[in-house]
Amino acid sequence: MQKQRAFSMSLSRGVIVAGESATAVHIAQLMMEHDIGAVVVMRGSKLVGIISERDIARRVVACGKNPRVAAAKEFMTKKVVTADFKDGLNNIYQKLCHAKFRHLPIMHEGRLVGIASQRDVLYGVTARSLKKK
Repeated sequence: MQKQRAFSMSLSRGVIVAGESATAVHIAQLMMEHDIGAVVVMRGSKLVGIISERDIARRVVACGKNPRVAAAKEFMTKKVVTADFKDGLNNIYQKLCHAKFRHLPIMHEGRLVGIASQRDVLYGVTARSLKKK
């Protein structure tokens, strides 16, 4: 487990990462400890998946898998949609508005630099619009 500081748009408190062999219990504990709803799965410095609370509930618990044994690689979302840091708040907001997920890893020059949740982005957009008034 490694905590990386998120990008400077204040859309995230950081990103918590785990390896492919981390168990569902371990990932759920990370989520609880850091008060987050998603963990990014890495293989070295490569992003290979993302796991949300919903993934654990639906792909582990509801399927009767043992959460103490089920490894991240078995239940993570492998086709991860990401945004680039340079996309800016409005484009990230649009991407999350039209998505069926709530967490969006943010990349910069091919490296993971943060994660934006729908709530983070909504607060960012709201704060920006209030400053304009």
